[in-house]
Amino acid sequence: MSPNQQALTFIESRKTLYLSTSSKTGELETSVAPFVRYEGDFYIYVSELSQHTKNLLVQDKSKAVSALLCADENETEQLFACERMRLQLKVKEVKRSSQQYQSVIQQFENAFGEVVQMLSSLPDFHLFQLRILNGSYVRGFGQAFRFEGNPENGVQHIGPES
Repeated sequence: MSPNQQALTFIESRKTLYLSTSSKTGELETSVAPFVRYEGDFYIYVSELSQHTKNLLVQDKSKAVSALLCADENETEQLFACERMRLQLKVKEVKRSSQQYQSVIQQFENAFGEVVQMLSSLPDFHLFQLRILNGSYVRGFGQAFRFEGNPENGVQHIGPES
């Protein structure tokens, strides 16, 4: 399997991402959120009762947020070479009245079940689109790659000369 395909398979194997956001005062907040992928982008559905959602709602839209996908520790033989993907993401809120919102919420229902119907009835939940700007993917020792945009577009090996 090519490194490109390995990166995509890794994304498909994950259901949550660790998201780092920044408050208005610059304080960092790291949290975890379930996600779905739709048309190449990540989407999270989160409550404004959470600090990370508050941060996303007030964030300077010209700045990116950072996310991490990480392999399960229990399934990782060597933790120093844990499979992981770091992402820089551009954030956009998806309005409830849009067709995009309806399509993505359906993806959440397919992935996470009936709880999404209940959550979508609550006014404090917001849907955010996270578009990949760039990132890196580590498969193991000596297997590090970087990419611009979606990893579907190809990954490049990071070597000693990089």
